[in-house]
Amino acid sequence: MENHGSSMLLVLGALAPHDSTASAVRSGVALVAIAAAVGVCTKFIRVPYTVALVIAGLLLALLSPGVTSVQLTEEMVLTLFLPPLLFQAGLNLELSELRKHWVTIALFAFPGVILSAGAAALAIRFLLPLAVPAEYANWTTALVLGVMVAPTDPISVVAVFRQFGVPQRLRVLIEGESLFNDGTAAAFFTVLKGGLVVTVVSGVAASLPGPGEVAIEFFRVTGIGLLVGLVLGAATFWILKHLNDHTLETGITVALAWGSFVAAEYFHGSGVMSVLVAALLIGNFGKSLAMKEETRITLTGFWDGVDFIVNSVVFLLVGLEIGAPEIGGWRHLTQPVVFGGAAAVFATLLLSRAALVGLAARVQRQPWRRGWGSVIWWAGLRGGLSVALALGLPPGDARSYLLSVVFLVVLATLLVQATTMQFFIRRAEMSDEDQLHLEHDPAKRG
Repeated sequence: MENHGSSMLLVLGALAPHDSTASAVRSGVALVAIAAAVGVCTKFIRVPYTVALVIAGLLLALLSPGVTSVQLTEEMVLTLFLPPLLFQAGLNLELSELRKHWVTIALFAFPGVILSAGAAALAIRFLLPLAVPAEYANWTTALVLGVMVAPTDPISVVAVFRQFGVPQRLRVLIEGESLFNDGTAAAFFTVLKGGLVVTVVSGVAASLPGPGEVAIEFFRVTGIGLLVGLVLGAATFWILKHLNDHTLETGITVALAWGSFVAAEYFHGSGVMSVLVAALLIGNFGKSLAMKEETRITLTGFWDGVDFIVNSVVFLLVGLEIGAPEIGGWRHLTQPVVFGGAAAVFATLLLSRAALVGLAARVQRQPWRRGWGSVIWWAGLRGGLSVALALGLPPGDARSYLLSVVFLVVLATLLVQATTMQFFIRRAEMSDEDQLHLEHDPAKRG
């Protein structure tokens, strides 16, 4: 709990220009108010809400430099924002649906991350000597960047898909992939980040970890996370089953969302996997076997509200981040070596995802409807999670360059892919029920 408290203080410090709680509260309220205003505007213009928030953040950063004191930090994304977003998404994922599509989800979540990371590393490897000192211009650094941009971000994907009213099966495929591939990326990142740390401390380029070392680290981190999530989720289920107080039960799920993440990280496991397992247990068993109808209604409404607020603040901060010292503004981002590196990585990610979608289409037991492959291909958005991993790199020239490239790739996926997602969705074949839902629900039409 002490570690959790320290992380929360760091988050408040990142929000507060003068390191005061009052300033942090004012900044937080201002962000929510801006997000709400942007949300109202998107009801009258045909721009996805998440994209509008990023654009609003970019405009604020460019027009009001003082606003850039509100910045994303690694602790803010990983400790404050990510757990509730993962928990809310896990609450609404049905295990029966995941079982139906587990082969495809596993393909995207595990080999898919490796393929995307390797392709991105290949795209950036030969640009590194132009941007970073010689000791960093190696495959370890290239793979670190590849791992950071490889996972599709659940914060981005879930928000965009929820807005466009896609069929249940398609939504489960995309959400399942983006929720589970974070554990894979986290394991790779832990090992490869260690190589950069060694280089920073010693000044000598670290050797690339072997496949065996990466595999052992992956299973260790993932296994600890799964175990912690299972234990805490089961304990919470038992407690909820013996209570009949919808307010208290909702509060307990809040403690579980953040507590499962913090506990897993304390034991050097995957906090992401821990939260997902706990959320799946409560969502699939707790709601039906341990809660009364009043509690289920309260729980759903509460977590939907949390999801809206957190998503709004995250996307707004992604836009604001352009003015952060670590990013350096448009002048730095448009330098040929930075912009060119980001463009190469973005194009490679699209190509590698196309190959992955083609492979997934072949292993499907039940063929996809017409156009679904295009939607899944274009849905490989990246977001705040990639930026958070980059912010967690050790200080130095390599961090500055990698963070800038990652930030541009994230912006490209949000401003290019998210804005055109509806084009692919509307041309995909849907059942009559799906089409009727999309046509008559304005909130789902973007």
